Amino acid sequence: MNFITVSAKLVDQPKSLESKIPCSVCNIEIAKPAFGKSYVPVYAELKIWGKNSSLLAGAPQGQQIIIIDGELIINYNKETQSNEIEIKAKAIAPYQESWTPINNVILSGRTFTDFDPSDPKQRNYRATDSGWIFAEQRLTVQNKSLDKYPDIYSFKTVYNNNAEYRRTNYADVIANYLSKKNVPVTIKGSLVREESKNPNTGDVRHYPKILLADTNAISVAKITPESSQTVKPEEPKAQSTTTVIADNPWKDSDNFPSLAPDPAPIPKVATAPDTSNDPF
Repeated sequence: MNFITVSAKLVDQPKSLESKIPCSVCNIEIAKPAFGKSYVPVYAELKIWGKNSSLLAGAPQGQQIIIIDGELIINYNKETQSNEIEIKAKAIAPYQESWTPINNVILSGRTFTDFDPSDPKQRNYRATDSGWIFAEQRLTVQNKSLDKYPDIYSFKTVYNNNAEYRRTNYADVIANYLSKKNVPVTIKGSLVREESKNPNTGDVRHYPKILLADTNAISVAKITPESSQTVKPEEPKAQSTTTVIADNPWKDSDNFPSLAPDPAPIPKVATAPDTSNDPF
């Protein structure tokens, strides 16, 4: 499963590709989240194939749009040593800049990284003295056929243990249930881009990730039950012993008592005497 519905802005003029199937392509900008100092806007390439490509081809530069049920692809370019984001869409629509931004991503796959949350050297799960908890994992999604390598996505969550209104602690969910490889899971979140600067060299790198939603963000599918499961299986109840009436139930059936109730006697109906031979 791979779906993205997001509002974005066209940063250049859409172009049409020369191919047998009509295709329009354009670079887009996705707004950064309202909170988080390390996040910057996301830049991606938008492609629309088929008859709906005309919807993008006629849109002007700077137009706000909403992408409906697109497919999110993230590839690493070895030459530029950077991640390239591509969104394949089937439909778009105009969207007002004054409206609330939309950024919803749903991915289904299997976890990709093994880590021990209790190991102080690992970086997938960590907590600060001020009450912040960070957790991160990678997900493999089979976007192509089964004989192809799956695509890999990184997803993360941030939880404040001191918040007055505490929602689900998905950091602990990742540590307790998703710290091993090949765990089937579905995640829901938003596409973000983190900026990291090397303090020694000054190099700046960007990492696209899925920031988990506050609610309904993780659905874990366990194939085998846990040994610590508290629900005990229901023990079968002993059944009563079967009574055998006879070796052959159809033999001497006339001697068996009838299970039907005795028929009620039919009352006699009084009839008038026959007077057909009387003279009068």
